[in-house]
Amino acid sequence: MGDSDATTASPWGWHPELPLENAPLYAWPPRPLDAVRYVLGPGFLLSPTPIHVGLALAIWFYLMPDPARWVVFEPGWVLQVFCINLSVVVLFAGSLHLFFYTFRGQGEERRFDPRALERDNPKFFLGNQVWDNIFWTCASGVTICTGYLVLAMWAYANGLMPWLKWSEHPVWFVLLFLVIPYWSTFHFYLIHRLLHWRPLYKLAHEVHHRNTRVGPWSGLSMHPIEHLLWFSSVVIHVVVATHPVHLYYHLNSKLLNAIAEHSGFGELLVKGKPVAGVGAFYHQLHHRYFDCNYGGPNIPCDLWAGSFHDGTPAATERVRELQRARQAARQRAATF
Repeated sequence: MGDSDATTASPWGWHPELPLENAPLYAWPPRPLDAVRYVLGPGFLLSPTPIHVGLALAIWFYLMPDPARWVVFEPGWVLQVFCINLSVVVLFAGSLHLFFYTFRGQGEERRFDPRALERDNPKFFLGNQVWDNIFWTCASGVTICTGYLVLAMWAYANGLMPWLKWSEHPVWFVLLFLVIPYWSTFHFYLIHRLLHWRPLYKLAHEVHHRNTRVGPWSGLSMHPIEHLLWFSSVVIHVVVATHPVHLYYHLNSKLLNAIAEHSGFGELLVKGKPVAGVGAFYHQLHHRYFDCNYGGPNIPCDLWAGSFHDGTPAATERVRELQRARQAARQRAATF
């Protein structure tokens, strides 16, 4: 169980301290000390963000094709970008899956949902949840992510997108690495609410929500329509001056965060000690109960919109009541 007292009625194998809280940046009345601690801790310095920045810089300097080649679309550099993205996804998702699920490196410790990933279920490709997730992740997710990136690289090189230079705006250059995750969360909330519109849910988002039990490959397991919407947060770079490394950091963070947040485990343990946060219980609640937690805790859109689930039984009952009322309304409408 989590850090709080265990209850046999809990559907979770483990959970963090409850109730969950949103980032204190928006608390009212203001809590400035808590806000500073948050930014210096899980809000930035102790979050995956510095690692994502470092990885984006390393790939930019050592692996990305030379910008002079971006002016004209050529199979060589386009394929190079695709292979970089595919390698990042396969290495990260594959490593987490092997550690947590194949070799069971920490058993059930810090695992949210104790149920096994699904096999012999016809709703998945080849009846296997993991193979189904890998297919959607690589065939659709990596391809569409690469499409956005390649088009943007071409636009940068041809002067169709504003190119920010470090030498001219060093402060803004650095601050963008902090700002982008907050924009990405806000955009995710908006498109996620749209994806839960019933026709669009049935058409596309249902592919992702087949995964009521999630693993590392589940995060990017989406229908192509959802991938197009989900990665569209990078369109902001068309109107806001950024450097291509910001764009790559933006897309790469979306890839890595989706994988980690769906890992199914709250923390990575080494010799029984937590060394890093991995999965997001905030989003795990969404996969279990659907009509809640559409965004993330760093921008409390769910709190403002009344869709925040803090992990407590009372919040679960509120969601269930909403679902019962919605179902009753549909049944009444069907009688007319």
